Amino acid sequence: MAYVIFDLDGTVIDSTHRQATKADGSLDLDHWIERNKPEMIMRDSLLPLARVMRIIKANGHKVIVCTARSYQIADEEFLAMHGLDYDVYLSRAAKGDMRDDASLKVQLLNDYFTGLGFRSVGAAKPLMFDDNLKVIDAMIAIGVTCYDAKYANHRLAKRA
Repeated sequence: MAYVIFDLDGTVIDSTHRQATKADGSLDLDHWIERNKPEMIMRDSLLPLARVMRIIKANGHKVIVCTARSYQIADEEFLAMHGLDYDVYLSRAAKGDMRDDASLKVQLLNDYFTGLGFRSVGAAKPLMFDDNLKVIDAMIAIGVTCYDAKYANHRLAKRA
C-alpha cells in the first residue's frame, strides 16, 4: 500500500472560473474567497488526474487530499458526486490562516504522518501531485516525490 497525495485546484479539479490573478501573477486570494461558495464549487470540472486518483484508490492505496482551501461541505459533496474517494482530507483550518500554500501543506502533511508514527512526511515515502511549483519544491526538499500536476494533466489529456 502506498500513500498518494493530491492537491485539488489545478490538480484534479479545474476551478479556473473562480480564480483571478494580481498584476504580479499571484493568486488574488480575496477574489477566490469571494467566489468560494457552494454554487460556484458545483460549477468546477474535473482534470485528467481525477481518473488517476480513482484508479489509485480502487487499487487499495491511501489517497490523501491536501489542499490550501478552507474545508466546506460543498467540497466534500463535489468530490462524492464525481466519485473521488479519499481516506484523509487535509485543508486550511481557518479562514484567517493566510500562510502560503507550501508552508501550510508541509505542516499539514508532517502533522498527519508523524501522527501515524513516521518521523516525518518524507519518511512515509508518499507520492504527491500538485500544480504549485513552490509546493513541489518544498515537498522535494523534505523528501516527498512530488509531480507537477500541470504537466501530468497535459500529458494525460493528450492520451484521451
